[in-house]
Amino acid sequence: MAEIKSKSVEISDMNRELQKVLKSGKVLIGSNETLKALRGEGAAVKAAIYASNCPEGIKKGFKEITKQKKGNIPFYEYPVNSIELGLACGKPYSIASLCILDTGKSDILRLIEKKNR
Repeated sequence: MAEIKSKSVEISDMNRELQKVLKSGKVLIGSNETLKALRGEGAAVKAAIYASNCPEGIKKGFKEITKQKKGNIPFYEYPVNSIELGLACGKPYSIASLCILDTGKSDILRLIEKKNR
């Protein structure tokens, strides 16, 4: 029961910080956009978030690109599916992944780093 409550709090905290990033920061939505950004085609990536049902090939691609570039980009598996991630972002469609270029007024990186420990 405590695990369910903990997961609910985690989702709630992440949703709140994700909303702040979307309003005050800069985010690229979609796997193709995330892959381009990770390859260095544009601004520097602060973090990448992917849905729990993001295809394994895409997740593997993220990590391989980061490893090749010897980057230290935090990845976060959002504990919901891509439809719920899309809704959390205020979009009427599913989102498998997104990357954060500017955190704006959010503490989302702190939450991601805390979860990755």
